[in-house]
Amino acid sequence: MSQLDPKLVRHALTIARQHGFAEVEIGIGDECFSAKLDHAVKRTRGSSSGSEVTAGEPEYQVIASTLVGYYQEAKQPLRVGTAVHAGEVVAIVTALGIANDVESKVSGEIVEVLVEPNQPVEYGQALAKVKS
Repeated sequence: MSQLDPKLVRHALTIARQHGFAEVEIGIGDECFSAKLDHAVKRTRGSSSGSEVTAGEPEYQVIASTLVGYYQEAKQPLRVGTAVHAGEVVAIVTALGIANDVESKVSGEIVEVLVEPNQPVEYGQALAKVKS
């Protein structure tokens, strides 16, 4: 019977926090680890000092990738200061050679773009931060 490696669990939790995931689940054989992450403290991506954003500061919603693939810009690319509306196609994720539209589930103003064209993305990975 295999056991979950604590280093693997810590790594998965770190990656999940960096990408704004709400839950983590890892399974090896019959063993399973799952966790729901607390969103009161979030790390800001791209911060070299490792500064944290606490619950007293503004919260942002994210536009997330709907599948694993490569990020491509939509007709209206994600740009800081651009207004987006729920249901609007804001990105394309190419998977297995098929271009898939990513629709925003939130409305507001883009305050940070977290990806570059042709960058590989994971399911649920934050593509941009939106201020409502």
